[in-house]
Amino acid sequence: MTPLDLNTLFDAALVKELNRCKQVELPTGSYITAAGGGLRYTPIVLEGAIKVARADEGGREILMYHILPGESCIISITSSLKNSFANMDALIAVTVRPTHMILITDAQIRDWHNRYPSWRRFVTDLYDERLTEIFNLVDEVAFKNLDQRLKRLLLHNADEKGDVALTHHEIASQLGTAREVVSRLLKQMEHNHKIKLSRGLIHLIDL
Repeated sequence: MTPLDLNTLFDAALVKELNRCKQVELPTGSYITAAGGGLRYTPIVLEGAIKVARADEGGREILMYHILPGESCIISITSSLKNSFANMDALIAVTVRPTHMILITDAQIRDWHNRYPSWRRFVTDLYDERLTEIFNLVDEVAFKNLDQRLKRLLLHNADEKGDVALTHHEIASQLGTAREVVSRLLKQMEHNHKIKLSRGLIHLIDL
């Protein structure tokens, strides 16, 4: 995959500042926290992907969105602009692929918002994308049966062999339900000869 060219997103002066920022590379499954060394950081993904989910007190998760190359975390950016981070307490961010990212501080976010039109355009575009995703999530949860959503998720994540490399917990997180509910639905699908279950893998037979 070709690394992201920052010049396609930002003007030259801002790209120079971004190139001076700290960069990190993390393996799959790395949890990311907002704070570090007395500073708060927000990522801009260059390569890879980060899953952002919200968790309740019981540990259940619901997927909010993915941060892909050329994107950032709109909740973190909004918190930095307001200088209020309470909305981030229930968020979980974890890499779903090996990920290379730039880390920017909350102070930089506020400064760039005042100085760079290209940064404000970047943030506005993120708001638009995430709002669309949230509307879609509301539609999924409110208007579609869980078994239909599960079927669509499996089809979307299947490789060319019909294999889905997701755990029951990961599926439950993306669907916003309990792992036990997902396991029960998958078992029913297997009983109906729609899928074949094995450890860490779901093989699609007839969906």
